[in-house]
Amino acid sequence: MRNLLIPLVVLFLLPAEAAAEKFKCLSNRGYSGHKIVLSTQYDHLKYLPQTEATFAKTFAAYHSVFDTDDDNNGDGIPDLLANPTVVSYHLIGVKPQGNGQYSEPTISIERPNDWYKGPGLSFLWENRRGVSKTRIDNSYDGIGSVWNRGHWAMSDHAQRISAEAACNTHAFWNASPQAKDLNQGPWRHLENYSAAASNRFGEVWVVTGPIFDAGKTISYIGEDGEVPVAVPHALFKVIIRETPRGVDLLSFIFEQPSSIATSGKYKGSPIPDASWVNCNQAGKNGHQYNHSENSVNLGQIEKRTGLIFFPDMSDEDKKKISNFKPEKLWLIEQKYWDKKSYCGFWPPQYGY
Repeated sequence: MRNLLIPLVVLFLLPAEAAAEKFKCLSNRGYSGHKIVLSTQYDHLKYLPQTEATFAKTFAAYHSVFDTDDDNNGDGIPDLLANPTVVSYHLIGVKPQGNGQYSEPTISIERPNDWYKGPGLSFLWENRRGVSKTRIDNSYDGIGSVWNRGHWAMSDHAQRISAEAACNTHAFWNASPQAKDLNQGPWRHLENYSAAASNRFGEVWVVTGPIFDAGKTISYIGEDGEVPVAVPHALFKVIIRETPRGVDLLSFIFEQPSSIATSGKYKGSPIPDASWVNCNQAGKNGHQYNHSENSVNLGQIEKRTGLIFFPDMSDEDKKKISNFKPEKLWLIEQKYWDKKSYCGFWPPQYGY
């Protein structure tokens, strides 16, 4: 692992921006009102894993490969999950302030009322039996308090590029149903850790997405006439950094078990079968996020997703990196964290 050499690029650091007015995200009949402006400073595809899926789009802040009518659960019948297969993005650190602390840009966006349903996703509703509504948000209405429209590329990370880039993270190219307290708890903490790591090391790459286990029943949200949106069995995230000796990485899987409610408000719909500590409560009750139970080796993610990371590596090096599991998280000192993003009792636990 430590001897895997990959050519390194020059690091670019972004300045924290001055205070700004709230930026309203624009919509045009359910589509984004903001052009996608790509920058050569960002290489979102550098560590994109190999996948059989080919329907993809690059946005300013991320690259998404989207699921089409393949056979995800192995039952021999083509299916549409209305989920991305994988999302990857290059996250460049911000510059320190005069006191040596790191803070996120002060851009503040007003999210679109409806998440953007395109471009290119009309196959989810056009000429599809049983689907009469083109607004994918309908599928989350009501049950959105149980299943969030969970970002894969975080809006706050995209704000480092521009307000428009952050607005365009609110697209279904970049979303899957994520249990509310998972999305707003340990998953958010790991997103904030990724941001702090990019400040500490100058840049990192994040590869993330849903896991749908072959042979396991897939549940969907969405009522009659709405686009069925599949609920992932688990979420994965890989954080990659470059070192003089090669690449170093952290890999995580967060299980997201669910079952169909048999009574109550959500009868007939999937509901989570686990509980998590929401960031809003973590600081109040002294909770420390520790991802030891979620730390895995890369091979476990590949086995459950079918993705192939580092496809050009030699067999020997690939075996090393696939079996590698760190003993502890990278130590990211407090100054690299934006004070608004601690998400839980400080300090977090780094050791396992």
